[in-house]
Amino acid sequence: MEQNEKRKIIPHDHGHGTMKLLEFMPSEKAFGEAADIFAQLSDATRLKILWILCHSEECVNDIAAAVDMSAPAVSHHLRNLKQSGFIRSRREGKEVLYRLEDTAAACLVHRMVDGVFQMKCPRTAHAMDWEFHDGEDSETSE
Repeated sequence: MEQNEKRKIIPHDHGHGTMKLLEFMPSEKAFGEAADIFAQLSDATRLKILWILCHSEECVNDIAAAVDMSAPAVSHHLRNLKQSGFIRSRREGKEVLYRLEDTAAACLVHRMVDGVFQMKCPRTAHAMDWEFHDGEDSETSE
């Protein structure tokens, strides 16, 4: 701990190791960056676009058709997601294709999306194991 950094003192010691835990607390900047990530995920349209891009590489027009929005509106969301480091783009002829970025944050988002929607992704599992669940009990009888 740096000398000019204030050591946090909690008023009560309940024996849960909180003082030791606070030594590892991320910086204010790190919490701000995490809040920015969660802000990107709090928009239903961006989450829908991320869901598509977690599992496929697509152009703006295909994404727009899939989410029932105009291409300019989708482009705005894609720009936000790209600036946040969640997606990348590449040019193929006249089209720009978008896909999930290969960063730790993007991979975490991918796992969260799959978990929330209870699916196994074809990128992380064999294509034959790609499953979708509608939220109902998914037990199978053998």
